[in-house]
Amino acid sequence: MYQEGKTREVYVLETTARFLDVDFDPDLLETDAERAAYVRGYFDAEGGVPQSPDARFYIQFTQKDRVELEKVKAVPERMGIECGQVHNPSAEVDPDYWRFYVRAKSHKDFAGLIGSWHPRKTGILQRMKI
Repeated sequence: MYQEGKTREVYVLETTARFLDVDFDPDLLETDAERAAYVRGYFDAEGGVPQSPDARFYIQFTQKDRVELEKVKAVPERMGIECGQVHNPSAEVDPDYWRFYVRAKSHKDFAGLIGSWHPRKTGILQRMKI
């Protein structure tokens, strides 16, 4: 692990851990705790929530690799969290940009079961659990 740049608060972890490889099959995860940790890590890196408190709330995942995103989507669904379809929101702008969202009725379940360790996302999801 190392700090990226001298003044940035960004750290990089380089590892050869097979379960962190993009080719890892999340179907091998055995418990809901393992599934939650996998999705949480993915959400913290590739997920999004609105930055403005005035915006309509959403939880989304984005990725250039559709096959990988389909695998990720299956994990919270297996935990009972309902998600929308993997789709390209604007094929004209970027034909290789894919996303799915967590359905509104599953936002609280996502916040409670999966959550986030990302500094900004944590606070936003904590308000969902209230």
